[in-house]
Order: sequence, then structure tokens, then C-alpha cells
Amino acid sequence: MNNFVVPTSMHLEIDVLKTFIAVAETGSVKFAAERVSRSPAAVSMQMKKLEHLIGTPVFHRAEGAMRLSDTGDKLMPHAYRIVEANHTALSAMLCPDIDGMVRVGLCLENIETQMPEILAGFSRAHPGITVTTNAGDAQDLAAMLTAGALDIAILTIGGNVAHLEQDRLLYEQPLAWATHKNSQRLDERPLQVAVAPIGCPWRDAALDALKRAGIEYQVAYLSNVSESQLAAVRADLAVAALPASRISNSTQPICANDDLPTLPYTKMVLRLSDNPGANTKALAAQILSFYKRPV
Repeated sequence: MNNFVVPTSMHLEIDVLKTFIAVAETGSVKFAAERVSRSPAAVSMQMKKLEHLIGTPVFHRAEGAMRLSDTGDKLMPHAYRIVEANHTALSAMLCPDIDGMVRVGLCLENIETQMPEILAGFSRAHPGITVTTNAGDAQDLAAMLTAGALDIAILTIGGNVAHLEQDRLLYEQPLAWATHKNSQRLDERPLQVAVAPIGCPWRDAALDALKRAGIEYQVAYLSNVSESQLAAVRADLAVAALPASRISNSTQPICANDDLPTLPYTKMVLRLSDNPGANTKALAAQILSFYKRPV
């Protein structure tokens, strides 16, 4: 039995844990800094502060990416719970008496982020609210918002989905080409590509870049789920355009390729209906708070 008593002067700071989660999820100090609206130097200082408190490293660098150490891996579920509990408590105190329904749209590629956990925390803070979710591509969800079929949506901007003035940026990062580290496919023409169906901004960015570079391609694999696209890359059957953090967090033999045409940044934004109610505003505030954006 562990009888160690934690000194009352020791505590895990919410902002530091948010940054820790961002570095773990993006695999990069630079991308994490963009997500939490801090400089890379400030992010590095926060991680040193965390490691000093714990007494051991929480990350190690492997193949250019930041990977969780055994200690960091042990801390991760606690960090999620502490950050979520903080958001849940604030949401419950700031909007204690709301009930009814809020209809949420999630791009399929964003389901792999922390959005499910954020929505679960919101439901716990406001048990009187029923949260309904719709998953689809950004183009369809934007149309549903315009038609009044959704109250709020998390959209990936690009392609046929324009950035509107009222959109609230949650985070952005560059797209990159995921390839097998020893790929035999890169010089083949047509280039075999794994993409999502029509309507995905990442698909549009990838195919537009190849067209502009005059590279003949063939869509060999279609999937709304990035992990399925990565499976094709892992087997050296195709290349795929995905967020850089998704690639850096992938297992061997996947790596980012710099020889194919440069890809743009991908942006994830929060978009509300024209006349949001109290339920929608409360959920928007919790999402913005999670991503350290002004409410």
C-alpha cells in the first residue's frame, strides 16, 4: 500500500495540463503552441515545470515527434479527467438551470478529437439537456446549420466550405503527406491516393495540390476515417493527406513526406446557428474554453 502523502503545496495546474494534452495529441511543441495560443517557448517552459513537479520526464523525442514517456502515459487519463472536471464545474455554475435540447454537428474527421469527451462533460454538467449529434462532411453540416437543422457544428474549413466571419477558430495545423517510410509507390503514375469521399476539405486540398503539380493520380481507397486511410499507407498501397499531428502520432512505418506538393493548413472552427439559444451558447462556451479561446 502506498502511504505517500502529497504535500499541500503541490498541485497540477489546469493550464499546464491543457498544454500537456495538446503536446501529447499533436506530437509537436509547435502545433501544441498554436492550439493553446502560446509561444513554443512558453509551451516548453510549462512542460519543464510539469516535469519538475513530477520529478521525471513526461515526453521523449522519437523520429522528430514528441512521444509520451511511461510517466506521461500514466498521467494522460488523469489530465483528461481533471481538465474535463474543471470545464464541467464552470459550465454547471455559469449556466445552472438550462434544459431542453442542443443539436450538434461533427465532421467525421473531427470525431477522433476530444469532442466526444467535451460533449460528455457538457451532458454531465447539464443533465436536463439532451445532446443529439450528427456526423457528416463539412459541406453537409454547413448546409444543415443554414437550414436550421443544427444548432452548432464543429467544421473543418476548406474546399467548398468557406470560412465565415462569425466562425470561431478552435485550432489549425498544416496538412502533410503520409507515406510508408520505405515506399515503393511515390514514383508510380498514376499515384495511388487514399482520401475521404467528396465533401472533405482534406480530399480537396490533396487532389488540388496534385493537379497543380501535374501529378497523375488515382483514388485507390475511400474512407471517412483517417485510421483506415493510414492502414492503406501502412501497407504501402497509397499515400494520404492528413493533419501533420495525425501522422506524427502514427506508428511505424508511417512518416511525413516532403517530396510531394506542399499542402495548406487545415482549420477546425466552431459555427453557431443564426439565433443560438441558451443551450447552444453554453455548449459553445465550454468548447471555446477547452481550446483556450476567448468566450
